[in-house]
Amino acid sequence: MERGDAIAMTIAVLLLPFALLQAEPAAPAPGADRLQQCLALIDQNPERAYEEGMAWAAESQSLNGYRCAAMALIAQNRIEEGARRLESLASAANPALIELRADLLSQAGNAWLLAREPARAVSAFSRAIATLARDPTQLTDLYIDRARAYAMERDWRRAEEDLSSALDGRPEDSLALRLRATARMQQRSFELAEADALAALRNASTETDQVDSALVLGHVRESIRTGTPVEAP
Repeated sequence: MERGDAIAMTIAVLLLPFALLQAEPAAPAPGADRLQQCLALIDQNPERAYEEGMAWAAESQSLNGYRCAAMALIAQNRIEEGARRLESLASAANPALIELRADLLSQAGNAWLLAREPARAVSAFSRAIATLARDPTQLTDLYIDRARAYAMERDWRRAEEDLSSALDGRPEDSLALRLRATARMQQRSFELAEADALAALRNASTETDQVDSALVLGHVRESIRTGTPVEAP
């Protein structure tokens, strides 16, 4: 994957919590429309989006202005700077706004993954998980993301543990199943890995899911044949 494509995908991940927030039937938060406009500008002109976000923040000390500016930095390939700003915003946010703080930390963690800084990503995701600990129903995606960071560190045991926790909440998640298959394969638990890969293939909901799950199943079966785990990318 090209660097620009990876950044575009990560921006989409960073925007996801806000998109979900907007999908709720409750009345939009103050400044939500302006944040939407600022975020939409990132795809077209990230430099201008940064300026718009900082101007908004200067006018009213708006957290959303700073948030948009941080995400615009990531789109400009100033990934580490953007990730640090998102973490700082999470620390500065009202402690009572636990979902907002967790969203900011999740976004920071995904930025650290893009920057190939898995230890920083683990830290951000762990703080997000701790923030939402009172509501386990919201933790599934965070466990999957932290598992991806552990996998980047080749810490397959912790990756497997997080993916098992994610699957406790969403047992048919094909992404979590194939990631756990890979983690188990790397630990030479080949039979368990094959069962996960087969389950991922059964539960695949899109053509891309099917292709990715079939690829993992192929890697697991090659590992069974040779007795050596296929090297993870």
